[in-house]
Amino acid sequence: MTFPSREANLAPVSWTWAFNIATMAMLFAAALRWGAGPERFCATVVVFMNVGDRLYHAAVARDTIYASVDIGHLLLDLTSAALFISVALRANRIYPLWLSAFQLVSVVSHFVREVDGKVGNLTYAVLNYAPYNFILLILAGGIWAHARRVKRFGPYRSWRTSSNPSREALPKSPPIG
Repeated sequence: MTFPSREANLAPVSWTWAFNIATMAMLFAAALRWGAGPERFCATVVVFMNVGDRLYHAAVARDTIYASVDIGHLLLDLTSAALFISVALRANRIYPLWLSAFQLVSVVSHFVREVDGKVGNLTYAVLNYAPYNFILLILAGGIWAHARRVKRFGPYRSWRTSSNPSREALPKSPPIG
């Protein structure tokens, strides 16, 4: 992806960036229309990732660094991963686990780059950006699955209420025999 310099005053961007923005906007609108809490929260995280990336590059007035770890992207990826994980732990859905896993691939890519300087720029870029495309696909699938389930079975809980009760909290059954 190419990002404009501060002097270009955020001039036209590449087609991939325009595609990402259009896809993000459609997913956000779909989450608002057909999604519930988890879908809306995950779509908001995707918006945060895009807006945060744009603001970061506007603030530092440079493209992404591939020759070393890009600290700004590392912080964005860590924050996004933490947010996806928080949803995955509480949502009554499976797909946030997948979102978290793919976002963690982006986080790990930064550490791989730091540990092994032999990792090529293209490899770092693919490890860093490819998971985002899977996140978009998985989120779209999650919104679709939620809407389909609501249509088939009616409303259901968006969030888990608690974990399984402990053995101590279970009622004691009388001895048999």
